Order: sequence, then C-alpha cells, then structure tokens
Amino acid sequence: MDGTGQPDNIPPMANEPTTPERQQILGGVVQTLLNDLKTGNGDKDRRRQVEEWMRGLAEKYPEFKIESGLRDYYLAEAQRLRVEFDKAADLTEKLSLGRSIEGFLDRAADYDRRIAER
Repeated sequence: MDGTGQPDNIPPMANEPTTPERQQILGGVVQTLLNDLKTGNGDKDRRRQVEEWMRGLAEKYPEFKIESGLRDYYLAEAQRLRVEFDKAADLTEKLSLGRSIEGFLDRAADYDRRIAER
C-alpha cells in the first residue's frame, strides 16, 4: 500500500468520470446484460446471477428501465421453456417445465404491475 491507502499496483484515477459519464457507462452495461438475458446467452446459473444483480439495480437506477427489461426477459424465458415443454416426452419433465413457465410468467406479471404503478 502506498501513503494514500491505494494498493501499489493500482494507480489513482486521474479523471474520475462525471455523473453523466458514469450513467452512460453503466447504462450500456445494463442494456447489454438485459439483451443477453432476453436472448438466452449464457447458462442458467449465469443468467440467474445477472438477473439478481439487475433486480438490485432496478431500485437504484429507475432511469435504466431495468424492470421493463426483466419483464421482457421473464417472458422470453417462458417462451424458451415452452419450446422445451413441447419437445419433452417425459411427464415429470413436462410438469417441471410447466411449473417453471408459470413462475416466469408470474414474475413478468409482477413487473408489469410495478411498471403500471409508476
């Protein structure tokens, strides 16, 4: 550590981004991750991690319209699972997929209500 409390290998930021720059940078990150969720990029666990982070950011940054993005993700995930449901032959697998579809549709409806209330 140097005298400023910074680790020796990390130089201090010369020009910290202004609030509009920060908003633009984070907004781009959020939009990319929401698009990745909607298109089903990554495995289920990674999408769940992104979803959890987005839910936390939704309260903090309402200007990013994260709730709309999450609603769209839940609808897209329900549609993806519906395709899997149609392909499934095993009744147990169909039951599991049906429950998952219902859960995603419930979450989408919840976000739809939240959006309507604002």
